[in-house]
Amino acid sequence: MRPGTRGCAAGGLALAVPVFLTALGCQFLGREGPVPESLVMSRQLTQQGVAALEQGQPTRAVQSLADAVRTSPVDPDARRHYAEALWQAGDRGQAIAQMGEAVRLTPSDASARVRLAEMQLAAGDVEAARRNAAEAIDRNPKLAAAWAVRARVMRAVGQPRRALADCHRALALAPDDRELLMMTAELYRQLNQPQRALGTLHTLADTYLPGEEPYEVLMLQGYAYVALGRYDDAVRSYQAALMLQPASPEVLYHLAEAELKADRPVEAAAAARQVLALRPEHRESLAILRQVEIVAAEGDQYRR
Repeated sequence: MRPGTRGCAAGGLALAVPVFLTALGCQFLGREGPVPESLVMSRQLTQQGVAALEQGQPTRAVQSLADAVRTSPVDPDARRHYAEALWQAGDRGQAIAQMGEAVRLTPSDASARVRLAEMQLAAGDVEAARRNAAEAIDRNPKLAAAWAVRARVMRAVGQPRRALADCHRALALAPDDRELLMMTAELYRQLNQPQRALGTLHTLADTYLPGEEPYEVLMLQGYAYVALGRYDDAVRSYQAALMLQPASPEVLYHLAEAELKADRPVEAAAAARQVLALRPEHRESLAILRQVEIVAAEGDQYRR
């Protein structure tokens, strides 16, 4: 037995380290020598923490990952997973601090900077998010997520055109990314470009099986169709959305609006009454009913 092997094996057994991790710590020799046993144990604890996160147990995950970080403070993977566990547990300040430490330990890792920027943006620290997004792009301009997070930052600071430009850079790298396509469509809508919004939404819809398009996509399609004067198509989109959220005042109101613009006052009134059954003081639906009454009165006058 080589000097030091006995102690390593005994330590591995005492700590109940899995066989493959014990082998990693005791037998694997890299350029720097054997992997420290503290790192082996940290990785085991990290795996336990990640498993707890996947099982929806953030409190248990935080405990395991905190132990992993204490065991090997220089392990950036333990820091990143610890940050995610803290984030899911609702401790945003500590999560950002831990992700920042992971970035410090691996400054060339653009993905870690992206996640830090995402956390900072969600916590309202837009300037810090902007700096880390820009740094991530500098580190790896071929990382779609880096362009995407900067697009979200630009959107948050009221610069939709710059956000859209970043979305296009991201989509060039990840053309089927659903979140990117959704954000791009929303930005086109914000910039009053419904035709481009609709084209993007069609691309997004193609990433789903027919009939499985989510509510948000169907609603945005409806908005775009209305803006383009394609009211029948809008009605179909809203009706499809209504299949997903049958008691949604939002869908019913937009359906009523599209029916009225399609010159179907009876259908418009029916949808508006459904809204009012859910929200009796819904002003927009009351306005639609008044418009329907005016149209009906004018029709009666004309027939007389």
